[in-house]
Amino acid sequence: MLRDNLSSLAEHKLLANLQTAHQPFTLSSKFSRPLRVVIPPVPDGVSVSDWWPVKSDVEWIETPYLDNKPSSESLANADVYIGTDFNEEMGRASKNLKAILIAAAGYDRIDPSAVPPGVLIANAYHHEAPIAEWVMAVAVALDHDLFASERTFRSGDWSYWPSRHGSFRELYGRTFGIIGFGAIGKRVAKLANAYDMKVVVAGHRPLEEPEPSDVEYGFGSDAMARVLRESDFVLVSTPLIESTRGFLGEREIGLMKEDAYLINPARGHIVDEKALFDALKTNAIAGAAIDTWYEYPVSEDDSPRPSKYPFWELDNVIMTPHHSGATFGTRDRRAETVAANIDRLVNGEPLVNVLEEISTI
Repeated sequence: MLRDNLSSLAEHKLLANLQTAHQPFTLSSKFSRPLRVVIPPVPDGVSVSDWWPVKSDVEWIETPYLDNKPSSESLANADVYIGTDFNEEMGRASKNLKAILIAAAGYDRIDPSAVPPGVLIANAYHHEAPIAEWVMAVAVALDHDLFASERTFRSGDWSYWPSRHGSFRELYGRTFGIIGFGAIGKRVAKLANAYDMKVVVAGHRPLEEPEPSDVEYGFGSDAMARVLRESDFVLVSTPLIESTRGFLGEREIGLMKEDAYLINPARGHIVDEKALFDALKTNAIAGAAIDTWYEYPVSEDDSPRPSKYPFWELDNVIMTPHHSGATFGTRDRRAETVAANIDRLVNGEPLVNVLEEISTI
């Protein structure tokens, strides 16, 4: 499975986005009227122009999104749709759509087959700094049993006192493994180096730029196996596409050391759900920090369990609700990228971060 998945990964041009910038794309002409742009409601007390700092003259269509989707009626005359989801119903309703602008990095909820002809699709990153900070924070927390220690000590329990518990581990001198060397992987590598850690990376192809002196980079099945076998921490930082769904399964997790930790701020379904739960429950690996899940709310009052397996019953798991990259800085930087792409669209200029694989122009 590992070799087959890596071969597919290497051949899939979508994953070129892990290491190289998207090539710019543009429409053939400028617009002679204000663009009609569909957006979700902005927060109370905030103007649309402040939330989306577009310089051009546009017509905002502000409408509620149900399950991350606007109504079909709002899309009927829209030129641009800002959102993360796109399905067949939306595609049928979009008669004039020119661009889908995703104010996020992930695009696994865009159905490429539903996108009408002549539509540019572009995303926005800018979350690598806070995600990398979260990664290093949970690495320290896992090493020190930080949450269990804090929780029990509040009740007067001294079990985690070193005189009773024993010593804890440190990041210094350990090995941090990274699967996928895009913006997040590179940022984590930089922080891990600052902790004087050894950094080993498994990418999907040879680097186009010189290999960083403080990173041991490889690609293919041998590099992946090395990362899994040698690392004290294994970071998942690849996008979720068909060839990476279930990419880390029972066999791959089985290559990890018993005292190693898996950290996943990427997408839940990249890691096989049952294989991960079983490995954690049986202590085949030391623990995990999981920020991205298998089930999500579909409405404001919906609060499903994040998995069909009871990860919440395990003491060796840190669980967070997909918030590692959700900072004010991330939102602002993404809004600026989306707004700049709208201005480029108006002026007939090339867009940035275009997803060539799912654009239909």
